[in-house]
Amino acid sequence: MEKWSRGSSALGSDTFTLPSHWRYARLQSPNLTDPCAEDYRCATSKKPGSASNSGVWKTLVLPTKIETASEFERSVLAIRKAYTARPGDRHFLNLMYHLLGWMVGDAGKNFSTKHPWARIEIGLSKKHAQNLELGNFVMNCILMMGISCRRIKDGSPRATNPYGSYRWMSYFSEVFFWFHTACLGLNEDQLTSYNPVSMEWLLTATHASIEWFLRGIADSDGCVNVGNRSVDITSEPNGPFFVKLFAKVGIHARIYKSKGYDNVSISAFEAARIQIFNVQVGTHRSVLLGRVANAHTFQARWPAWLEERVHQLLSEHENLSTVRNMLLSEDNIYVKLRTLRSKQGHCKGKPAKGSAPLTPRLRGA
Repeated sequence: MEKWSRGSSALGSDTFTLPSHWRYARLQSPNLTDPCAEDYRCATSKKPGSASNSGVWKTLVLPTKIETASEFERSVLAIRKAYTARPGDRHFLNLMYHLLGWMVGDAGKNFSTKHPWARIEIGLSKKHAQNLELGNFVMNCILMMGISCRRIKDGSPRATNPYGSYRWMSYFSEVFFWFHTACLGLNEDQLTSYNPVSMEWLLTATHASIEWFLRGIADSDGCVNVGNRSVDITSEPNGPFFVKLFAKVGIHARIYKSKGYDNVSISAFEAARIQIFNVQVGTHRSVLLGRVANAHTFQARWPAWLEERVHQLLSEHENLSTVRNMLLSEDNIYVKLRTLRSKQGHCKGKPAKGSAPLTPRLRGA
């Protein structure tokens, strides 16, 4: 049975002693996206969500509080070596930052009532088929540490999610308890949705590692705001910390309130520059971001073909957002809603309410 004990190590004077098992089997998993061409699972624990226990343990000593990025990296490398008998590389470390981003974001964390164990659960909407590959990607990051996880029964459609959801769950492990307390700086009874993380140590990481962390945050809690040509991330209650992280990689971010909660917003062009969404998977968000950031705009008089195209769409669709999105996806053209509103008013023979008459030169199209 896994237990916590105190110890000391070069990693830090105040440490957890974390026992770990080493007996693993190589499994073929064609349904998993494999970041590093590896797929390891525990060969002994069969029931999803239960704690792994092979009966063979090693002693792994980890700091109780991460103070620097290098300390975090030494720790996760030690975990991987102890649990899989394999070394890690820079790409593995970046994926661990990516996993941290998910843990701060939308990944659920369940804690054992009897032991210092935790497990991770992820649910992603079935509205977008790419979410299946995205969830597999995150789970394979966990597998690379030697922690067992698997896809579980899909979530049923309901009022808040009419499409249902793909779901995954890891096994209970002291590693995730350590991630929550030592890396995120939270107590067991604190949640990232309500309690700000204590992760100033992340500011000492490399730009690439910070970008991978932000990518995990955006993949779990971000969206593309087509109207503002921005990427917005639900950030309550960690908005100021996210702003600092974006500043470290040279991006200006602002905080705004939406439905009473903080959101962090960055330009779509800057988001595309650092590939804020997982391009290895090609999620619907990364595809939409590419369209928004690379779309053509017309600041002066429109060409005749575009005037005809917009007139046709406005005659067929009353919803201006639908027209804007069709222009974006089918013609690679970005037009603001206020411009379409003016065009709609002219199509009906009168200016739209609250809009000025059009001049020969359109501004902000």
